[in-house]
Amino acid sequence: MECPHCHNKGNVLKRIFSKRKGYENRYCVHCNSEVKLIYNWKNIFLLITFVIIGLIIINFVIQAIGWPGISSGFAGGLGGSIIAVYMRKPPFLKIELISKSKTKRRK
Repeated sequence: MECPHCHNKGNVLKRIFSKRKGYENRYCVHCNSEVKLIYNWKNIFLLITFVIIGLIIINFVIQAIGWPGISSGFAGGLGGSIIAVYMRKPPFLKIELISKSKTKRRK
């Protein structure tokens, strides 16, 4: 994710936007600007179906070889992590700048 005002980027483990108590929108950690995160749920549901179908196909291929297949815990963890990482990417998430801040929070 990238802030539309200061263009700082976060990674999977570090969130760049934080939610404050009592406020609906999120704020950038670096420049303190107010942003709104808009998720495209249609694309996220398509991502979920493709991940589930992909896991089913992988399980059938592994079972056709003669191996026992993947367990439900491993498949759930793998599917959940893939979905959690990709739903923060630009086709699934739109970041809208609501108000710019004149003061910076971090240097």
